[in-house]
Amino acid sequence: MTFTARHVTLGTVAAAIATASAKNTHELTMFNDYNHTIYVGSSDVTLANGFELQKNVPITLKIANGDILYGVADTSPATLDLFDFQVDP
Repeated sequence: MTFTARHVTLGTVAAAIATASAKNTHELTMFNDYNHTIYVGSSDVTLANGFELQKNVPITLKIANGDILYGVADTSPATLDLFDFQVDP
């Protein structure tokens, strides 16, 4: 098991937040505690089609098998707090 805490800087164009290897599952806990709106989703995520991370509401998602989670923000730069728990096979 590996734990990583980091801040991810996002802009108004979709960018990768986290990538899972083919052999690992990642449990991502994300927290938006800033005054901007962040959306997550696939590589084509936009403000119109993404899943909104509301301010001060943590959310946990799992990614695996080479999945890549992307994010985009309504302003640039925007910061996302991320805690990545990697479960080894």
